[in-house]
Amino acid sequence: MSDLVKYLDSIFGVETTVSTLEKQLLQLLPLYITASYVAKETTICNRRICLLIAEDFEKIPTPDQLLKQMNFVRQRVEIPVVYVFEKVVSHNIRRMIKKGVNFIIPDKQLFMPVLFLDLRKPPKILPQNAVFLTPLAQFLLLYHLQKKSLNGFTSRQLTEKFTYPYRSVCRAVNNLNELGLCNLSGAKEKRLQFVERGNSLWKQAQNVLKNPVERVVYTDKILDEKTACISNINALSNFSMLNDERKRYFAISKADVKNVTIETNKYSGDNEIELWRYDPNLLANNGFVDKLSLYLIFRNDTDERIQTELETMINQMQWLEE
Repeated sequence: MSDLVKYLDSIFGVETTVSTLEKQLLQLLPLYITASYVAKETTICNRRICLLIAEDFEKIPTPDQLLKQMNFVRQRVEIPVVYVFEKVVSHNIRRMIKKGVNFIIPDKQLFMPVLFLDLRKPPKILPQNAVFLTPLAQFLLLYHLQKKSLNGFTSRQLTEKFTYPYRSVCRAVNNLNELGLCNLSGAKEKRLQFVERGNSLWKQAQNVLKNPVERVVYTDKILDEKTACISNINALSNFSMLNDERKRYFAISKADVKNVTIETNKYSGDNEIELWRYDPNLLANNGFVDKLSLYLIFRNDTDERIQTELETMINQMQWLEE
């Protein structure tokens, strides 16, 4: 551990602190991860980082397995994940770099594409610029999966359909392409074509999707159904066998919060208003938030009953394209 701290201090020129991973995050990790790694955390370039320090350096998984584990843990803790190894054979280092695995080998090499850091950049290997979908890109993906196919649409057609700014739509489409979820074809006006269909596309996107809720506010009032969608446990109980709660949860776009005329509070209230990164109304059905966004809200919940109902809900999804 002291070698790791000294190495980071020497690289970044500031005192580095490495501590045990926060208990709430540690509880989200499965036994096979905590048995194989010591989970720590630190701050690098003002970013909170989860460190997975290999326990047995003779039994390091393959680069493919490391990538899968890294993405799984990142999905659980929702912060970047970096491995720490005492040593790695050279051919596996090249394979980890090619696959974009974040790692540190104290006094030898540091490679973190998630932070655009590489102290020994190999030729022709570039770090991936995007880590998650932008809110608009995520919206387009979820709309395509649940509402209507967007295959064949140009950025200009998407702008006309959803009335988002043209430049924002172009960035969203490029974001989908950069993360390998779609291809772009055509010369002047490029057309969108998702690379997978239905459930396969949903599974492929898991590691780049985020909770749609950016923040919450509270109120003692009930929002008009024309203004907000029903969300959280109220929506999940509608789609599952779970009992509803008396507390009401509403979802609105963060851009629409200025249109809410009722009194809200940042800290407490009988009911909760979720401010979403994209407009929940465009994905909603019968006043309830869409199932895939709802899944993203709850996917890290530790309640086994909720996880069971989420799995059932996804398994029963009627995908537009299969």
